[in-house]
Amino acid sequence: MSRDSAPSLTGQLLALGRTRTGGVSQRTRRIVLAIATAALTAVLLGLAVIAATFDGRDLRDAMRQPVLTTSPEQAAAWWRERPDSAGRWQHSVVYLVPVTPAAPPPPGLDSWPGPGQVYLSPALADPGLGVRDRYGEYAGTIGPRGLLSPTERLAYVGMPEDAAVPEDWMHPITGFGPPGYYLFGEKMTLTPAAQDLMTAVYLVFVVLPAAGLFVVAARFAAAGRDRRAALLNALGARTRHQFLVGLSSCLPAILAGTALGSAVAVPVLLTDVVVPGIDYTVRAADVRRMWWFLVVAVVVSAAAAASGYAALHARRARRGTTRPRPAADRVATWKIALFALFTVVTSAAALIPAGSPWTLPVYAVGLLGALAFAPSALAALLARVGAAVAHRGLRTGRPTWIVAGRWCQHRPGVLARLVAPVVIGVVTLVNMHYFLASETLTSVQARQANERLADSALQVSAHDLTAQRVMEADRSLPERARLMAVDTADEGEGPTVLRAPCSTLRSLRLDCPQQPTPVEPGTGDLRFTTLVDRQVNSDVRIQASPAPPVEGSVEQLAVLSPREDPLTLTGVRNTLHPVLGPTTQIDRLASLEMTPANARLSQWGVLLGSYGMALLATAGLISAGGHIAEAARSIAPLSVLTGRRRWHLGIALGFLTAPMALAAILSAALSLPLGTVIQQNRQVPVAPPDTLGAIVLGALALALAAGLAAGTASARTAATWRPGRR
Repeated sequence: MSRDSAPSLTGQLLALGRTRTGGVSQRTRRIVLAIATAALTAVLLGLAVIAATFDGRDLRDAMRQPVLTTSPEQAAAWWRERPDSAGRWQHSVVYLVPVTPAAPPPPGLDSWPGPGQVYLSPALADPGLGVRDRYGEYAGTIGPRGLLSPTERLAYVGMPEDAAVPEDWMHPITGFGPPGYYLFGEKMTLTPAAQDLMTAVYLVFVVLPAAGLFVVAARFAAAGRDRRAALLNALGARTRHQFLVGLSSCLPAILAGTALGSAVAVPVLLTDVVVPGIDYTVRAADVRRMWWFLVVAVVVSAAAAASGYAALHARRARRGTTRPRPAADRVATWKIALFALFTVVTSAAALIPAGSPWTLPVYAVGLLGALAFAPSALAALLARVGAAVAHRGLRTGRPTWIVAGRWCQHRPGVLARLVAPVVIGVVTLVNMHYFLASETLTSVQARQANERLADSALQVSAHDLTAQRVMEADRSLPERARLMAVDTADEGEGPTVLRAPCSTLRSLRLDCPQQPTPVEPGTGDLRFTTLVDRQVNSDVRIQASPAPPVEGSVEQLAVLSPREDPLTLTGVRNTLHPVLGPTTQIDRLASLEMTPANARLSQWGVLLGSYGMALLATAGLISAGGHIAEAARSIAPLSVLTGRRRWHLGIALGFLTAPMALAAILSAALSLPLGTVIQQNRQVPVAPPDTLGAIVLGALALALAAGLAAGTASARTAATWRPGRR
């Protein structure tokens, strides 16, 4: 072969990267790497879909915004939003009065609702909710262009001509569209920082485990590649040469994995997709409009995977360039320092003032950094523990302690990859607990009160509750219902007086004073004591007098019914709303209404955490499998000297189970400062010891299973070992 026809150095390096390196088969390594790359691609595509979805929501919200004006003469319509609820779920009711019938109606409507007509979103139009006739005559549903999400609960109501509302109750508007700033619908009921929180949770719960899975897969059964890299080093190879070899060896698997992972975007582009386990639909139109997000995600995934794999290969090969690799690896001090720094940053994010836009970004960066360097910090600690165990084994004559201890002492990099799924998994599970424990201390008290009261005591507020309107409300309710007037003093000065006929007071086990009289604490039955406890004013008095006021209007009403046969909140709302008008607000004494968006946020946290745990479980299996195979080959020459299975199990439990178990315990303690912001954001108590104990026990069981599997594999390998076999 002539010199001109000889392959170039680059070509030779690329060809070398495609050759087999010994140990685990090339096919197995490529399958593992392709799976990890597919997972990384799918995860980044998910991030792009989240961005496209929120962008679509913001666009639709901007287009339906009322453009307020200070000049009623310029108004094309009058607009006002009021909150209401169906069951435990809140929704928005928008009242409309068109001034110019030819003016464009809100997005999602073909025409303005007439007086007393109502258009409902599909989620709110469900007959099971019982709200179709609450606001007026049902005229149809709101179209997709007028809803932030398919599950949003929203109503557009044409203001009845005889509605009792304050004179300046409605806002004059010139139309709909940007610039607008009025929050209503899911934009109001969704947690203000929902997009930031969702992104932060996705990065920590899903992206970080996917990155961990890729790193584990990139170093899977890497002993053969490390030997080849060492040989190239000895021949004078530089970093770029090692990079080319690594790039060539990973490219087929990464391209295959990228193609496989990209397939998950096809259904979302073609049709609306319901997220499994959550009542939420991802709109294909939003994703198609931002299609280039998906292209960027795929390109970034492939480039990051290929360059990351090659960089890991080159970095590993660069160690000991001019001298043999040292017998013992050690964790760089800067990694431990960064772990400490990021942990402090994560914990300190809880001290940022409430409502600051910096809280979640600082927390997300700190948590990602802490979890990225936590395995290295733990590996450094475990290496010291391994050295102590090996020293103890020498003194006591325990060979299993010597081998397992020195394995941990001299393989901190292996330990870091081994404990990484455990560390990230435990912290993720604790944060998932905060999403599951969605009840605050206040909501627990409210739920307990509602369980005792049911709907036997409800509070009603509305505009201009005159004697005539109170009597109309009383006549519309079932016979077993009783009304009590709640008169509050102006500007909080003076007592709060609860007025009801003597028969009603007697049913509450109260006296019948003719003048406002203070009540002793604990007087009356549960309905009355709960009503008293919910008053802002501590000076509460009762008076035997009809609920309709003699003159003027009453501030609030309480609807009381027998505890053994209570009314229903939905029934009272549907009955009183047409009588008292748009300003009517009816709630339980201890309101437990939630927004579907906020409730779904808890479900999102659990769902994303489950995805992350699946990725971590895969990473754990790959990591443990690679370590088992490598350990079985490494200790086979030594293990043939003994035929006892207990020896194999002792070593495996020492270098697999013990590090994983210790990492689980330390990670449980670490999860408390790392989860502070999520815990405070969800307003739930700190994870209790029984929850942490259950998580640690689960990790210990997995660690024990890995150790037993490694011991069994080691014994089988020892039985077939031959000199010279790798």
